[in-house]
Amino acid sequence: MPHLYLSPHFDDAALSCGGLIAKQAAAGEQVIIATIYAAAPNFTEISEFAAKQHRRWLARHPGLHPIALRRREDEAAAAQLRASVRHLNQLDAIYRRGPAGQWLYDSEEAIFGAVHRADDDAWLRAEMEQLLRDVRPTTIYAPLAAGGHVDHRRVRAIAETWVAQERPVLFYEDYPYIEDPRHLWLALNAPITGAWERLPQFLTKEHAHAKIRAVKCYESQLDVLFDNDIEERILAQLHLSGAPGLAEVLWRLRR
Repeated sequence: MPHLYLSPHFDDAALSCGGLIAKQAAAGEQVIIATIYAAAPNFTEISEFAAKQHRRWLARHPGLHPIALRRREDEAAAAQLRASVRHLNQLDAIYRRGPAGQWLYDSEEAIFGAVHRADDDAWLRAEMEQLLRDVRPTTIYAPLAAGGHVDHRRVRAIAETWVAQERPVLFYEDYPYIEDPRHLWLALNAPITGAWERLPQFLTKEHAHAKIRAVKCYESQLDVLFDNDIEERILAQLHLSGAPGLAEVLWRLRR
């Protein structure tokens, strides 16, 4: 049975767990990355905020279909890590609308604010349950939602219900948000039933560099996330998490 990584967006699993995925794959284990919010919207009806994001993503690839580009990047990154990827049929927060047609998240502040009361997650829960039935994973890896992005928080909330059902769920630290330790502190101190157990996953330099190669596949996001310092920042975080070695960190919620 495979390891299943729940990646809210196209780059989250590689950014947060790329080294561990490379380590598992190198050991001959099957790894599946499920990118949750991977559906394409109706591009004739998007908010100005979404259009602004498209302009940023396509700065290096003008004229391309933004979701097709990001899916291609996702597949290239998974290949670098020797994992497979599945794309679910959920819309990113920047594309979601309420019952009256209003944009639910039409600003930077909104996507890092409260989950909108009109943001129904019934279809999200149903599709994620179907994913588990299809994959039958040995372990599920879900985001801690450090940084507070609404899409990460929705996935974490569902994963928490799976913990209560005694499903094999571990939570990963969302990079690059954890570069600010306040984000990690807030994620770990959100109201929960139980206690957290920290599980560092130690990596070799080869695993770390496989992660860096995978992250570099997301060309549409590099100017948004990094300032030509990808390798230095990723290695610095891995050293911080695993001192004196290199590590990514998982958390188990014990009830």
